[in-house]
Amino acid sequence: MQQALYRKYRPEKLSQLVGQEEAVSLITQQIKKDNLGHAYLFSGPRGVGKTSLARIIATQLGCDPIFDITEIDAASNNKVDDIRDMNESVNFIASSPGQKRVYILDEVHMLSNAASNAFLKTLEEPPEHIIFILATTEPERVLETVKSRTTHIVFKKISEEDIVKTIQEIGKKEKMILELDVLKIIATFSDGSLRDGINLFEQTYNTFGKKTTVDDLYGILGKLSTKEFETIINSIETQDTAAVLRVIRDAYKKGLQPSDVMESISEFFRNMFYLKYLPNDEKLDNLTPNIKTLLETADKKVNAKQLIRILDLIDDLNQNLSNSTSQHLKLELFLMKVIKPELGSDVKTIGYRIDLLEGKLSNNEVMPKKMNSPQVEKKDTPSEISIPKNISKKNSTPKKESLGNFDVFWPKILEEMKHVLTPRKYSYLTAVRAEVEEGDVINLIVDKENEFLFEELKKSEEIIDLLKSITAKMMGLEIIVKVTLSLDTKKNNHEKGLSVAQEIFDVEDLT
Repeated sequence: MQQALYRKYRPEKLSQLVGQEEAVSLITQQIKKDNLGHAYLFSGPRGVGKTSLARIIATQLGCDPIFDITEIDAASNNKVDDIRDMNESVNFIASSPGQKRVYILDEVHMLSNAASNAFLKTLEEPPEHIIFILATTEPERVLETVKSRTTHIVFKKISEEDIVKTIQEIGKKEKMILELDVLKIIATFSDGSLRDGINLFEQTYNTFGKKTTVDDLYGILGKLSTKEFETIINSIETQDTAAVLRVIRDAYKKGLQPSDVMESISEFFRNMFYLKYLPNDEKLDNLTPNIKTLLETADKKVNAKQLIRILDLIDDLNQNLSNSTSQHLKLELFLMKVIKPELGSDVKTIGYRIDLLEGKLSNNEVMPKKMNSPQVEKKDTPSEISIPKNISKKNSTPKKESLGNFDVFWPKILEEMKHVLTPRKYSYLTAVRAEVEEGDVINLIVDKENEFLFEELKKSEEIIDLLKSITAKMMGLEIIVKVTLSLDTKKNNHEKGLSVAQEIFDVEDLT
């Protein structure tokens, strides 16, 4: 029977351990100085080298693998009698002449409280030739009295870059070569576990061979493919519910369960969330070019407000799906609400529909209004002021963005304004709430208790003109800026919300 690759390439030297530089450095120094502790607690995710390092320590000490190393699975040997048997062996079974004896207890958090307490005395005062190495994925479940008697070393997840590099090296030795895009996806779904990465690499190659595609790998992982996500994104734009249902039906035929589909959808829209709000995050660097391109396309079709609504729906479904007796139906209804907001009856969807009816955003809002489009003049009232446009012409035309993405750009706009305005005037902007209204109006809402700030903003042409200019520079949009007190805004919004809600539900009075 062929040996699994993760076992065949298990590290045998400290220099071969991947991604745990701090742990290796500490142990190397202690071995050199001959001052190893009598007990260690190795904690960290699965498959990152905890047991491998324990075995390497024993080898470095010259222990015989048969006589001087004892490995105990604490998950299946977790009773008091099991620990008492171990205690007896510690005290009465000698090691090879002049050698250390190493006990490795894996999954030590599985020991019962009684077993852990029975272990304490031996752990605190073992014979001089004994070293205990405890390993766990859940250090918070290990008794504090046990932790306090050990040297605790925390293992971290292995970076995707290191996983890809290690798999490539193994692939060359085994003549199992896969495309780099496939290896990146393997590393991503290994979630920092090198062992899982090597296992998935071996399974993928044995199933599809050297011509494995990313979509083949998604099939093994139980994920939706890039083509299926392309259909979903296009359906959001065109409100094509039939196309989405076909995607789900095909996924069921491939053996995917509703939880598998939701995991894929959650991950995709979460990546879109990062792309929109944190485009330089390293999480996005590890995505394949195809996925990046698809996310960029989706980002243009789904504005920030739509995305937050979709993420809200995803969060709600993820909390309820596992306990549902009709998971398939819940998944399909969820997708209908994503594609057609008018089908939803939850609070978030109703709020979104009110926005649609008020004209604040559009389901197919991709490109903003033209820069030279005529604007409707707003009549000033005692509680608000409209500032006329006065934007200087730029030599280059910036990329046009959807005003629905304004909240993505607002922190960047503030950062630009910080470099121009005095600290006092900049502080005015940090004390307001900026909201998008119908057309291309940005409403700076001032708290009703802060009338001084309201008056200052009303008369500050410098702040308003700068806001318009920087918005035009960043988003390619001309905007109208108005300043209002929150008291009037809340009242108006409440009345609008009641009116639209009455229209939706065809009732005379909601109160």
